[in-house]
Amino acid sequence: MPMDTRDRAVAATVISSFLWGSSFVVAGYGIDKADPMLFLLLRFLIATPIVILVWPFKRALRSRIIWILAAFNATAFVMQYIALGWTSATNVALLISMDLVFVSAASVYFLSERPTWKLGVSLSLGMVGVFLVEYGAGPLDFSSKTLWGDMLSIGAALSWTVYIILSKKALSGENDMSAEELTAGVCIATTVPLLFVLPFVKFSGSTDWTSVLLLSAYLAVFTTILAYVLWYRGLKHLPASTTSIILLLEIAFAAILAYVFLGERVGIATIAGGIMICAAALLAVAGK
Repeated sequence: MPMDTRDRAVAATVISSFLWGSSFVVAGYGIDKADPMLFLLLRFLIATPIVILVWPFKRALRSRIIWILAAFNATAFVMQYIALGWTSATNVALLISMDLVFVSAASVYFLSERPTWKLGVSLSLGMVGVFLVEYGAGPLDFSSKTLWGDMLSIGAALSWTVYIILSKKALSGENDMSAEELTAGVCIATTVPLLFVLPFVKFSGSTDWTSVLLLSAYLAVFTTILAYVLWYRGLKHLPASTTSIILLLEIAFAAILAYVFLGERVGIATIAGGIMICAAALLAVAGK
């Protein structure tokens, strides 16, 4: 594979991690304006007609793997949002990042990826870095009262692990979908199961719908359509384990953006963690 193709894949994955990192800031800003589940639903309802207009999707929707991907994607999102109501955001972010460990293990077995010492060191650096960033954001709480939220967070990590492994299969082999085709198919198909959360969305008469729709539009265009297609382009040319390590950058980006736009504190632990995550990503992509 030409190096320029690999470099573009790495760049695409880094940009997608930045965009997904920005979603934490948007969520933090919008959490007092509406039910988080409403943002989740509107995010895909806005994204779906856009991808229908700009990218091919019919072949994708005829593929069984798309609907399986959609089921795991929707399940993970719902688990994450419910978990936020039962445990701390710090716990949720840390435990969902465990999908890095799960993907690294699963990719060896299901994708025949070769484990290397660099992968092992990157994995260790990344997880310690995530812990430090999240610890810097606030104290971790693993008391009994947060147990169910923590369990749901781990469930979301497992769901996204299956999602990542199946996405890699959809981009190669007999499926061999393009990043654009897969993005369109997943956006459309994920919207279907998410419609079932509508009865559980809490509406308020004081909802600022202008802000809600603007924030949802950002989530739809930048953290759904653009982030997904860039991530799929990276995943098509990089090992699943490598892309998962690079995606840890979203936590570092989220901390930086939260400091700039939300005024959240950044301590020594957060800075040290961010440096370790960057080192993990650099090591993961160094060489072939």
